[in-house]
Amino acid sequence: MTTSQLRNSVNRSPLRRGFLMKQIFLYTSLAVMALAVTTTGAAPEPCYGTVQLTSQSNFQVRQAGRQTFVQFDFTGLHDICLADRSVVTGIVAGHLVQRISANGDFSLTFDEVLSYNGGTLGYRGEGILTGGNWQSHVMTVGDGTGPLAGIHGQGTFVFTGPASLTDVIYYVYTP
Repeated sequence: MTTSQLRNSVNRSPLRRGFLMKQIFLYTSLAVMALAVTTTGAAPEPCYGTVQLTSQSNFQVRQAGRQTFVQFDFTGLHDICLADRSVVTGIVAGHLVQRISANGDFSLTFDEVLSYNGGTLGYRGEGILTGGNWQSHVMTVGDGTGPLAGIHGQGTFVFTGPASLTDVIYYVYTP
């Protein structure tokens, strides 16, 4: 196989397309956040929080070659910063899918809904560990309801234990 044929096959690979789709998703998210900032005049504010998974159910594991796929539903507690700068703890319910390679690399995606004081706000996140390098991204999904209406954010997270995480999410609050 020539160098140009190899380059063309890599550029058309599902991994490359997935990477490009993630880049497009990230840049679109950043553009939406920039638009929210310009329309509200407010800069994103960092919120340092924790997530504690309290239960897991519907646990499934399957092998595909040298990779293991794990998925489960979860509930837990998640801190969020409100527009008045108070930090409150909401209840989350969601679903997580994780892929683990034989060499220890893994990736995960999750969707969750945070409930607080009659309102809800969706989150979507992903994380990738490759060769000891951890990368993550989490963002809010939708406009939220009740006291969580108009909260938009994105940030990062890191595991602090098997069922606990810390995150930094930069929120913008729109009326």
